[in-house]
Amino acid sequence: MAKDKTAPKKQRWYHLVAQAYRTTAPHDKALLPGIIGIIVGGIAVFVAGGLLIGSLAAIIYASIMGVMTALLGAMYFLTRRFERNAYAQMEGQMGASVAVAKAIRSGWAFQDDPVNMDPRGKSLVFQGVGKGGIVLLAEGGSAARKPAQQTQKRIEKLVPGVPVTTLYIGRAEGEVPLPKLNRTIRKTKKALKKADQATVSARLKAIGGAKPPMPKGIDPVRARPDRKGMRGR
Repeated sequence: MAKDKTAPKKQRWYHLVAQAYRTTAPHDKALLPGIIGIIVGGIAVFVAGGLLIGSLAAIIYASIMGVMTALLGAMYFLTRRFERNAYAQMEGQMGASVAVAKAIRSGWAFQDDPVNMDPRGKSLVFQGVGKGGIVLLAEGGSAARKPAQQTQKRIEKLVPGVPVTTLYIGRAEGEVPLPKLNRTIRKTKKALKKADQATVSARLKAIGGAKPPMPKGIDPVRARPDRKGMRGR
């Protein structure tokens, strides 16, 4: 069987690490000093422990463990700073919430297109179905209240008995910031089995509903980050 030459090459892990560093470093001046500090400090601690023991074998073993532990610590530090930088750049952009929510690896499925919005296009409501029932992601602050409530009432009539949770995205009181969004979604009480999720999704898709046309100048797709990068894969 001939190989597909058009298929994109799979990136190796060190390419992803380099990409994450290049993306984050211009916006985070503490990134490089932090990585160096973790590597040097981690190795120094283990080597010091080996020297205290005194034997050559202990020094060699401690040095190897120090290098491995320091590199893992530096990788974790880079990942966290990369995620924080990505969230900071996405906050305030329309469609950012569904981009973040779609990074949940299993148990949830979110639609790319909004299911409702306010007439002036200053708020969007996205819909997802998963273990915790139906989750609505409302963006746009106070402007999102009315379309979110309308959507919730409509869904509750279409699929009675299925819990509907509305999450307002932002940093005001009662809102969920992007960095805490996926954790908040996962915390919703389990209400649907896998087969039920498929049934609810199919019903919502089949029935649909009134969706206002997308105003010019709003394209949630453009707000989407690299989801593989967000997952660190």
